[in-house]
Amino acid sequence: MDVIASCKRSAIHNLRIDAGGPNPDRKPDEGIGEGLALPEALRTASDLVVGEAIIVARIGGDNLHNRVRTFVAPSTSENVEARGSLGYFLSEGDLVCVISETRLSAQGQQLHRSGDLHIVDYGIVPGQGFQSGTLKYERLGRPDEKIAGSPDDSSLREVLMPRVLLHSLITNLVVNDTNDDCLLGSAEIPGGLMDQVGMTRHNMVTVYNSSSGGCTDTYAVPMPPGVVMTTGAMAGFAPIGTRVHVASFALGDRSLTASVLDTDGNAAISSGTLE
Repeated sequence: MDVIASCKRSAIHNLRIDAGGPNPDRKPDEGIGEGLALPEALRTASDLVVGEAIIVARIGGDNLHNRVRTFVAPSTSENVEARGSLGYFLSEGDLVCVISETRLSAQGQQLHRSGDLHIVDYGIVPGQGFQSGTLKYERLGRPDEKIAGSPDDSSLREVLMPRVLLHSLITNLVVNDTNDDCLLGSAEIPGGLMDQVGMTRHNMVTVYNSSSGGCTDTYAVPMPPGVVMTTGAMAGFAPIGTRVHVASFALGDRSLTASVLDTDGNAAISSGTLE
């Protein structure tokens, strides 16, 4: 059995946050209310796609507030915006590094070690806009070769360096029951909502707390209609009345489009895809 290794896929350095702060009442026409919204030009330069899982590291953050996992959201402007739970972590003017990752098979690891699979690196001078950034392609074994231009291994990279992408997202759920006993489950969601986005029992999910910030990983358990429940440690993370977004992720390429279901707290009101 091949050992699958996690590896950096791309990075953005010294990216300035243009807009942050909590906004749990974001309107649908302002875009999805969670994630790090990046303008299209920046996504293209850094080889990131909408829905791609990223680690956002806040420069100057302490040991408890240093980095968080989220995903790339489409920007409706040229601003870099921290939305939903991420807005409690980042404020206007913060500098961050953004890291995406991949999973390398044995073949991918060998080609990466030999310098035949490149890493995208987009560097910005601190304090300047993202438009001034410098794009480089880094290859192992070639320390002096940082190439600006079109690499010749792009198609191979898409095949052997799959992206970690948003697969499904249920937004604006409101917790209406909790139980401290973790024997019952973890993140309990109406089963019908899970079915609509292709989320199954025991899928690992990330729960974003848009009422007070923070995110955590757990697993999903289907419940009867209308029941949004947290149990065990999740009951402390998202008590009754908390508004949450629940996401699942999968490996894929840029063609994978996430299913998105918006709710009124416990029932569906609209569905679509993240584009």
